[in-house]
Amino acid sequence: MKFAIEWTRDRLGIVALLAALLVATLHRAEGGDLFPASALSSPPAQQPGVEVGFYFIDYRVERIEAQLDEMTSRLQAAPRYVMFYRDLGRPFWRPLCDVIREHDAVPVVSMELWRWRDAERNQLPAIARGDWDPYFRAWAGDARKYGDPVFLRFGFEMNGDWFSWSGQPETFIAAWRRIHGIFEEVGADNVRWVFSPNNVSVPDREENSIPKYWPGDDYVDWLGVDGYNFGDHHDQWHTWQMFDEVFAQVLDLYAKERPLLPVMISEFGCAPGEPGQRAAWIQDASQAIARRPQIKAAIWFHYDKRREGEPNWSFWDDEAEVRAFRSGFFPGFTTER
Repeated sequence: MKFAIEWTRDRLGIVALLAALLVATLHRAEGGDLFPASALSSPPAQQPGVEVGFYFIDYRVERIEAQLDEMTSRLQAAPRYVMFYRDLGRPFWRPLCDVIREHDAVPVVSMELWRWRDAERNQLPAIARGDWDPYFRAWAGDARKYGDPVFLRFGFEMNGDWFSWSGQPETFIAAWRRIHGIFEEVGADNVRWVFSPNNVSVPDREENSIPKYWPGDDYVDWLGVDGYNFGDHHDQWHTWQMFDEVFAQVLDLYAKERPLLPVMISEFGCAPGEPGQRAAWIQDASQAIARRPQIKAAIWFHYDKRREGEPNWSFWDDEAEVRAFRSGFFPGFTTER
């Protein structure tokens, strides 16, 4: 596990941090089925601000680059992260990663453990037993050649029944550890592994809870979590939720059990709501995130999913929402990086 410790002048604070590291070592997760009980209590030192990114969807590099340029111009600030999805069989997307790097940003790859044309087939057992080893070895080799940091959300939202790799915690852990081992063998140490469940487990049962999927401390670099405010009008099960209502339960779990790991809000978004509601939600979200120093990154799901039965998560058409995002998430964070 990689810890970044900021020393302070407070000797008691130093002692507490050293004690926390000792306890973390003694309680390292050897299994993978549960977060072990932890006596860690000291949160990581406050960092100046949270670095923000966006999810883009397109299959053409030039279109994503144009969207990134437009976003930088509209926000008068440069996003730090650019997230995109890749399914099994698709190679490391070097041309897009080069464009992202040219914009002084970091790629975040959300790896789906299925093929898009065969989305219902469960490939997780095949990954765990090694059938996909050559593919992941080539992918890791290309990532290593890229050289700069790449965040990898391997099998994200594994606790949600909308994905074929969900509901199989033991197999998920075996697959994660196997592929993580390949990346280590190849020397792709520029890849940061992000454990990224959904904020709510579906089905909501103990055997499908987030801790059941934990691969172990030696296999995770960042903690992630995905969550959305679907609003009052999406369906009968959703109501308007502020940021803490969406994320607090998981963030509290992370703060208690893994306080020394950085956290990424790896997908978040808000339905439009009534006029002014989303702008207020964005302001509240920026303040809620600022109150949690463990959160180091946040990625807005910048995509209109109405054709797929979800809200329009993009706030691009409302200038008040653009201003709310700019003022809440980019204070002093300009294109001159």
